[in-house]
Amino acid sequence: MNNKFTLLFIVISCFFVSSAFAAGTLIGVVSDSLSGFDLPGANIQISGTAMGASTDLNGEYRISSIPAGSYEVLVSYIGYQSKRVNVDIADGETKVLSIVLFPEAIEGEVIVVTAQARGQQQAINQQLASDKVANIVSEQRIQELPDFNAAAALSRLPGISTQKSSGEDSKVIIRGLSPKYNSIEIEGVSLSATGSSSIGLTSDTYVTTGGVQNDRSVDLTMVSPYMIRTIAVYKSLTPDMNANSIGGTVNMELREAPEEMHFDALYQQGYTAKSNTYGNLRAVISGSKRFLDNKLGIYALGNYETYDRNADNLDANYNVVGSKEEADSLTGNRPVLINTVTLNRHLESRERFGGNLIMDYRLPKGSIKFVNMFARLNSDYVDHRQTINYDQGRLQWRMQDGENIVDQRMHSLKLDYDFNLFTTDLSLSYTGATNKLENSPVVNFGQFGVDVNKEDSLHNRVPEDMVFLIDYLGDNEVTLFSGNLFSNEYQEDNTTIKTDFNFPFNIGSQISGSFKFGGQYTKKAISTNQESPYLGFDGNANSDEENIANDMMKAIQSKFDLYVNESGMFTGTSLKNADNDVFKSFLKDKYGDIYYASDNKHLMDILDYIVGNPSFDASDADLSDGRNGGWYDGPYQKLTNDYEYNEDYYAGYAMTKFNVWDFMVLGGARYEKVESDYFAYNAMDMRNAQLQRMYDTTSVSENDFLLPMMQAKYSPFDWMDVRYAYTQTLSRPDYHMLSPKFTITQNGTIHTGNSGLKPAHAFNHDISFTFHSNKLGLLTVGGFYKTIKDFVYQAPYSLNWALNFAVDSLDRYTVVDTSGGGITPRGDLDYRIYRPFNNPNDAYVKGIELDFQHNFWYLPSPFNGMVFGLNYARIFSKTKYPFAYTETKIYPRPIGAVEVYADSTAPGSLIDQPDHVLNSYIGIDYKGFSARLSFLFTDNSARYIEPKNPENNSFTEAYFRMDFSARQKLPWLSSELFLDVANLNDQKDEWTQSSTGGYQGIRNYGLTANFGLRIRY
Repeated sequence: MNNKFTLLFIVISCFFVSSAFAAGTLIGVVSDSLSGFDLPGANIQISGTAMGASTDLNGEYRISSIPAGSYEVLVSYIGYQSKRVNVDIADGETKVLSIVLFPEAIEGEVIVVTAQARGQQQAINQQLASDKVANIVSEQRIQELPDFNAAAALSRLPGISTQKSSGEDSKVIIRGLSPKYNSIEIEGVSLSATGSSSIGLTSDTYVTTGGVQNDRSVDLTMVSPYMIRTIAVYKSLTPDMNANSIGGTVNMELREAPEEMHFDALYQQGYTAKSNTYGNLRAVISGSKRFLDNKLGIYALGNYETYDRNADNLDANYNVVGSKEEADSLTGNRPVLINTVTLNRHLESRERFGGNLIMDYRLPKGSIKFVNMFARLNSDYVDHRQTINYDQGRLQWRMQDGENIVDQRMHSLKLDYDFNLFTTDLSLSYTGATNKLENSPVVNFGQFGVDVNKEDSLHNRVPEDMVFLIDYLGDNEVTLFSGNLFSNEYQEDNTTIKTDFNFPFNIGSQISGSFKFGGQYTKKAISTNQESPYLGFDGNANSDEENIANDMMKAIQSKFDLYVNESGMFTGTSLKNADNDVFKSFLKDKYGDIYYASDNKHLMDILDYIVGNPSFDASDADLSDGRNGGWYDGPYQKLTNDYEYNEDYYAGYAMTKFNVWDFMVLGGARYEKVESDYFAYNAMDMRNAQLQRMYDTTSVSENDFLLPMMQAKYSPFDWMDVRYAYTQTLSRPDYHMLSPKFTITQNGTIHTGNSGLKPAHAFNHDISFTFHSNKLGLLTVGGFYKTIKDFVYQAPYSLNWALNFAVDSLDRYTVVDTSGGGITPRGDLDYRIYRPFNNPNDAYVKGIELDFQHNFWYLPSPFNGMVFGLNYARIFSKTKYPFAYTETKIYPRPIGAVEVYADSTAPGSLIDQPDHVLNSYIGIDYKGFSARLSFLFTDNSARYIEPKNPENNSFTEAYFRMDFSARQKLPWLSSELFLDVANLNDQKDEWTQSSTGGYQGIRNYGLTANFGLRIRY
């Protein structure tokens, strides 16, 4: 059936393109009459016909297949006076018609388009020219008033919010859909996912997160805005785009060499209020020139930044402690008890550097473009974490020291050529990402027997009410428990071949369009290599008994002269951090003091000594039986979280675009197929370096989809258009969720993947009404509705329950040893299973979006330099979160107690989906001065949904931030001074527990400011 559709498209296109023989072509450039700037998104229309085009980012346009004759050409651009030009075109002729436009003006006055107005106009016109539902961040806006990175620039657009990394915008949420459901591209090439360097399962009971979480999202933290020419967010897709994007696709275009030589240099210093430091800096330098009669262009850019990202972070964990009978009669909530509160003093210094090298060569009817990008983020951090365990009367401290390096690489070679009858785009590209953390020490201390004042009920308390319930016993009672030397490297490599062929056609003068088809092949290779060797400091340095644990403690005590207590364990006295800044007020002391923090340099020396001493190796049978302590570096520590994932992606599409009178209709279909294979290790943690059981496991899977899509645009007036789009898109499961492996831990949990997961499949409807004119600017009102099938969710359940009701089987979790036998989970433990499934319930996302952009050119000076923008999104989502378990019900005699199946499936919104997103800005340009004040508001969103215990559902608090930017031109060397201030109002990221409203998390980063100089030539 698919072949028949393809054949039909080709036959129809051959009929259409027959009209192209002996036809003419109109090409040219549209530019500003005063500044000479190219005008991207300008509309060129041949009057009285359906033939037309829009200018690209270089202000260039091409209208093909024009029958010979005389025509009137109408050129329009929001903010400028329209122009009509007469032109004669002969058979087979390529006519060059370049147009200069004059800014809209009040009679008798000369209007100069200011920098902010130009950036706004570029975005408006590019958005109007798009054949998709799109939002644009223009080149002028990015370059004139830059945000700190690409994600920050995107956060200003309708329906866009972001996730943050150490207070910096990092990943993009589109229409309430998490970053992993969106695609990030540079020049149409999908970037590699950046993975994570989180600690997964380990034998160290003090250090575990349940597994390495690698999804398909892309961190934009390392991408400098100075690399970027323009950013487009496509919220509806066409068949020639990768469909792995339920929320939307972000595409960034990079700069290239204009004519003549250009040079740009920037230097800035910065201030971070949180740590009261002035050491932040950024330096950017770029240059470009065209050679060989302007045929060869070379553009190069390099950037370097270093800045402080310190933060005070709070986390609280709540447990439901009451029965249903104890639930509040009004709310239905059962009592909850704070189990732990963690205060984390996060000290981080970030370096970011990267560069672009872009070369293009202009051919007689096309171009060859070679694009290279490299970006690196280097995060050097120390976490001093204090956890207060109110339930057990225990204080714990963890120190982690690390240097996390994240790289993003992109290389592409692209040929565009016009063969008159058709145009073609051929490209070969490579993208790669690395997320690396090497030899990161994690050291754990504790203090037991801490007195917790429980005279009053602790039910339904919030963290600030728990501060005075616990007493610190002093540094001498702090004990060193364990050490872990963690390393992880995530690597993703993608190689893509892509072809597109576009056949333009005209049927008479009232029907024009094109037929386009093409294909893509991508080879994806992903690997994670993690090691987490550890030791327990649980020997006795005072004991005369000789064993590996005691010997190690004695050797460390002798070499480093450490204090030991009566039990022969190391105390915190000699390992305490001497930096008083670590103990400064934490969140204004509202949640308690930091009682203790360790010296990371001293502890790293101890770990280096242990690693370098083979006599402490618990894996060596000549030294130890593997159970009495020592340095554990066996198979479980080396292989548990490792995997290799390979994916072959095949795609083909065909689509036709028609322009008929005031209508544009684009329709077609995309076919995608994925074949993948997975390699990982099944494992059981025996807590014995010599008896650990694991074996490799593999899986293969494939899926394919035919995805029909349609876009329509109706322009009943010059000042209005109506758009509708129906698309089908996908979201493939996270890499770690596709794993065929399982891991059985000592604490009674089993973590497993599911290689049979299906991609989530979305059915999307978009409609928008756009009003535009020189006086109005742009006003867009739109709505969207998505139905999403097969969303993936993580299902925790009891193994005994699963066995009783035949939901799971014990055979699935058998570790095979080398003798051919097997070890299954212990029968005396009711294991907790964590496994992903496709949700049988559909998810729904809908909303409305409003976008208004306006500049006041018609007002008297200085108000004619003002610009204003406001966008708003109201988002709704709904799905069901399945959860099943067993409970005991008491029936009258003779039945008695019976274990029954219980279903607590609960409705809820999608994770990360905010209810309201609002962005606004007001700016002014006056002579050489420019200033802008921006506002960003994101309402609460769900972070975590727990069907069985809805009291523990987690929601973010509303987030409101103000930013300010200003610049002043100087009379020398086309230079300017600039000032950027982010988070003027010291907004924090906060999320709360459902039933009490108490904080579950706070991320406090504070204000940052940057002042600098920029020179352009």
